[in-house]
Amino acid sequence: MTKFITYFNLCPIPEPKDFLGISPDKDEGNIITTLGKNIIIVIKISTQKQIRSWSVLEKLSSKVVYDKKSEKYVGVFGSKYLRCWDEGTTDVNKCKKLKFQKYITNLVSCGDDTFVLYVDGSCELLAKALESRKEDANITTAQQLELSNKLSFSNASVFVLANGSKILTYFERNSLNGDYYLVRLPLSENGAELEAPKRFKLSRENLSVTVAGAAVIEGGGVPALLTIWSDKRMFILNLSDDVCPERSPGNFVSVLTQLKVDSPLSVMGISKHFVAIYGANHGQEGASLLLYNTQFKVIKTKQFFKVYFNYSKLWSVNDHIILAMGQNLSVVKYQVLKEVLSELVGTQVSNDYQTSIEIDHINEEDMMEECLQYSKDFQTQNSNEVADADADEAGKPLKIQEADGLTIPYMGVQDFDKELNALRQLHLHVDVVNDSQLDAVHINLMSNHNDAGFSCSEIQLIAQQLERVGASEHEISEKLLTVLMKANLLKDIGVCLRRYTNISEKILSKTLNYILKRYSSASGESNEKGTKVNGIAQEEHMETEGILSRKPSASGNTSEIQDILNTLLACSFDAETIAKCIRQDMEYKEVVIILEHLYNMITSDDMYLEERPALYETSTEYELQLLRWFGVFLNSHFQKLALSKEVALIELLFKWHELFQSYRQEIVELQNVAALLHNVVERRTVAKEKSSSKWYSIEEVYLF
Repeated sequence: MTKFITYFNLCPIPEPKDFLGISPDKDEGNIITTLGKNIIIVIKISTQKQIRSWSVLEKLSSKVVYDKKSEKYVGVFGSKYLRCWDEGTTDVNKCKKLKFQKYITNLVSCGDDTFVLYVDGSCELLAKALESRKEDANITTAQQLELSNKLSFSNASVFVLANGSKILTYFERNSLNGDYYLVRLPLSENGAELEAPKRFKLSRENLSVTVAGAAVIEGGGVPALLTIWSDKRMFILNLSDDVCPERSPGNFVSVLTQLKVDSPLSVMGISKHFVAIYGANHGQEGASLLLYNTQFKVIKTKQFFKVYFNYSKLWSVNDHIILAMGQNLSVVKYQVLKEVLSELVGTQVSNDYQTSIEIDHINEEDMMEECLQYSKDFQTQNSNEVADADADEAGKPLKIQEADGLTIPYMGVQDFDKELNALRQLHLHVDVVNDSQLDAVHINLMSNHNDAGFSCSEIQLIAQQLERVGASEHEISEKLLTVLMKANLLKDIGVCLRRYTNISEKILSKTLNYILKRYSSASGESNEKGTKVNGIAQEEHMETEGILSRKPSASGNTSEIQDILNTLLACSFDAETIAKCIRQDMEYKEVVIILEHLYNMITSDDMYLEERPALYETSTEYELQLLRWFGVFLNSHFQKLALSKEVALIELLFKWHELFQSYRQEIVELQNVAALLHNVVERRTVAKEKSSSKWYSIEEVYLF
């Protein structure tokens, strides 16, 4: 599951055209921003605070980078000079200038190495470039100026291949004839060029289309070239060693219809299968930042902006996307978790996600290919498994006749029910749907055997339609739960929580708040029925201390709410994200109720959580899941819980304290057991304690 978490402006950009870029700092989470040709600022992303800054008199020609080997900041001045300084330097202008014979166009950092890219396309390590900077004395300034005015380089990056070797990739544009190339340059360990660079021309033969956006992204062991063209088509080309430049632009991927390709696009790869794309919205005002999955060819998440700027650049630092657009430098924090196929391509529990018209007219060729492939595989398997007893006198295998409803009947009702009952005995929920229009029967195998189906026929119809059009579980669960809470269909809320695995933390928080309010009101009604003082019923709204002292009755309503509450507690969630939602949605009273419910569940032998698949890399054990929920509520309402002076709450927290103390004691005991088990596995003998002798003697000493 991939999504945007937060968005905020980092700092303003005085002149967008003079903004040279950003690079990672020595400390993780910090970035070096070269805001203008004279301003360098180091900013911490999480706090948005300035760590250090410098101003220079001479104009910078490239972004400033930090070289980890020399532990110094490196800047290029006037394309011919380098200055190196450390973090304690107050005046960069006093640092020594190092002159180069060749013009420098960019500095590229990769891990501990820093590479110097020259205007002629060659590349060297920084340390080697400082040693050999005076060797190219035969190069004239006129030649360098001609190359500098004619060629422009962008998006220089160093990639490490699976075998450990490195390659440098950058885009080269010729301002005279408009040619656009991607250059692939293999590098050795010392930064030298191993072979001649390969130049991939970004053009498509016999077509008057232009490149709207291009980037080099991570691929399967080798980087790949991703290009988006003015006809909305997207291509990918793997940049392996044996690839030919004639194969550019590569294989067709899909058509990008969500953005307007007439305007420039900013493209950047952020992970193995995800690409960030910024561009103008198609058919409406504003812009969008998309996360596109190249493996399943879907747009995973979007961030909308009110205004589109022609000038835009993208960078990726850890789990943050840095976006320079207009006069603002913005940060979008994203999260790439475990890839869920149903979330990426909309595959749901039902395979019948298209209507009959679409199957007959749109997917006609695909359906024919599948039938031919199935027939071929069936005949091959049949010929291998036919025994000698199944052959006729001529030695030829007998042809299997399929049922046609005339000479050979179809499967009878009894046989069908027999197979259906066999499936049900496997503890799998099977939903049989009769399609009256097509006169057919569809069998859907549900993912949760506790899923009894929606009791409301309208909700069942809405869920089936959303599944058929390919909506994701994230979208379906959010729409259904919102409607179910407004309609007060508590039982169907439990069905929705069981049926769909990928549920957003936002809707989980709202659903939990709704269930707790129903739980509180149901407990109050049960107390009102059983408790009266002088014939007067208790009030509906009780204080928190009274709620804690109440025990839910065994009525069907309260037990049903408890069952659905436990179903929600078994859902997967991200602790940091859901804590923010719970802080906004839930009140103090509901948090106290859930804390008591969690304690009763973790100390009771009768209560348990349902087993369900987990989306996050966390344990789904019963006690650990409850402890994770306890930590979420404690963090979301820590201040209110700490300032509360209610006796019932203090007693409840004291019980939790005793529970954690018992866990701590058990961990200490288990450490000793683990040590003994380790000795048993390693076949080590346990050293016996030396017993002191109990015998003693008394001697008489005569003093003279």
